[in-house]
Amino acid sequence: METWQVILAIIIVGLSMVMPIYYSYKKKKLERKLKEGREVTEKEKIRVYLDNINEKFRAKHR
Repeated sequence: METWQVILAIIIVGLSMVMPIYYSYKKKKLERKLKEGREVTEKEKIRVYLDNINEKFRAKHR
């Protein structure tokens, strides 16, 4: 084998090991962002619901 073939084989093997790790990290990062976004949305829904209850209670006791 020639030198360029050895170097090419090393690059291919290296990329075949690194690329799955990179894509799994990228997928986990995206899932984490989506989860945080959903949590923020749920917190906002709860805040609005509690604000509505507070307004009704205040209006009833004025």
